[in-house]
Amino acid sequence: MRIDFELVKTVLLVFLVLLSFLLTFGIWSYQGNYEPSTGNSVTDAELNGSEETKKNLVQPSQIVMHDEGSLKGFGDSEDELEVFQKISKWALYDFEIYSKSEDVEIDESSNVIELVFPTSIPSSIISEMFTTDDSMPIDSTFERIYIFADEDQADSKIIFKNRDQDGIDIEASVQNVTEVVEYFNQLIFDYDVITYEKMELADERTVYLPSEVNITGKQYRFETISTENTNFRSIFFRKPSTVVNTEDVEGNEVLKDNQREVVIKGYAMEYTNFSPSENNQEQNSSFQEATNTSDFLLSSSIDFINSHKGWLTGQGLQYRLYDLSEISKRVDYRMVLGNYPVFSKGNEGLSLMSVTYKNMSEYNYVRPLMQLTTPYDRGSTDLMSGDELRDYLYSTDRIAFNQITDIRLGYRMEQQGQIFDFIPTWCIKTYAGWEYVTENAKPVTQGGELNAMGAN
Repeated sequence: MRIDFELVKTVLLVFLVLLSFLLTFGIWSYQGNYEPSTGNSVTDAELNGSEETKKNLVQPSQIVMHDEGSLKGFGDSEDELEVFQKISKWALYDFEIYSKSEDVEIDESSNVIELVFPTSIPSSIISEMFTTDDSMPIDSTFERIYIFADEDQADSKIIFKNRDQDGIDIEASVQNVTEVVEYFNQLIFDYDVITYEKMELADERTVYLPSEVNITGKQYRFETISTENTNFRSIFFRKPSTVVNTEDVEGNEVLKDNQREVVIKGYAMEYTNFSPSENNQEQNSSFQEATNTSDFLLSSSIDFINSHKGWLTGQGLQYRLYDLSEISKRVDYRMVLGNYPVFSKGNEGLSLMSVTYKNMSEYNYVRPLMQLTTPYDRGSTDLMSGDELRDYLYSTDRIAFNQITDIRLGYRMEQQGQIFDFIPTWCIKTYAGWEYVTENAKPVTQGGELNAMGAN
């Protein structure tokens, strides 16, 4: 049989042309092995952290016992968390609006446990913090909880105090009166108790300063989170293949597409979505019908960070809700060590995660890009006592006392080469933001420094 070589060559040529066309078409149509999101949401890539719940994130920053005129607290701040876990198991019922027109009164014969929270919290979370009978229909917020444990009371009451003078306070009853009274009386025997002093600040805010300062610093090694891999970019961009790298005027790396941007600032980042919503009127209308602003901000921000397992905790470090603003639509979750807050001057993104909303969607997101790992003990730090700090603040000319809105004992976080140093520090909040009282500040010489940390 004679083979027609010309025909074979023609068939092979046609086959190669078709194959070339198919390969070219495949290259043009290939968009990368990614899972693009629908709508405005990002993909569910992960940061290899963990998820969190409201109950874990919303904790008191301080617990104070009013014991017949004296003020007492806990020498170990971690004991506060243990006490709160016990209190949160109490059953509450008969929720109603606190009818008294005046402020909550605690006289010298009262036994009261006061839970102080760092920000106002929506009342909807009460049923998640305590065991309730689901009869709490009151829509409000609270910043403090007062638990009355007087033996001569027919029933123990608990009051959720609104931060605003004109706000709605909520009252409830505690189911087991005897248990509450016995628990209060036993606290001073079960824990290392110290005395506190009451201090009135600007805007009629009350803080409690410990007579003894018992806080130990730490040092941590750390691991950085790579921003070059597809997994990281899939969290913030619909199509990572379209992301371009640039540099801003400050030398920071910038990742962006035509809608979103991530600015890498050392070991922190800031994400911005410049088009956060496509159906603004419809979404805003449905939001108003469904929930209040505080509840939306709290629930949505937790869900958002959970969606990419963004809580980088461990080694004694956790995050706590520390600020929630309906005005700016922003929620802050601050790093805490042993229930003491952590601050980072110049770059709050190292110790803080904040989510800001616009048109019901995540508009801005600031967070750290490092995981703190191996802890080490550090030397002791000489701090002023609460009494000395009070005298210093009354006498110093470095800050106007009527501008102070909060005082916290916590840590300032500083990088020292391959470690982050957590240095015990008094932290002062003014209308301009948080500031440090450095180790040079002395109540006698007034020669200290107040190092500003900005509006965060």
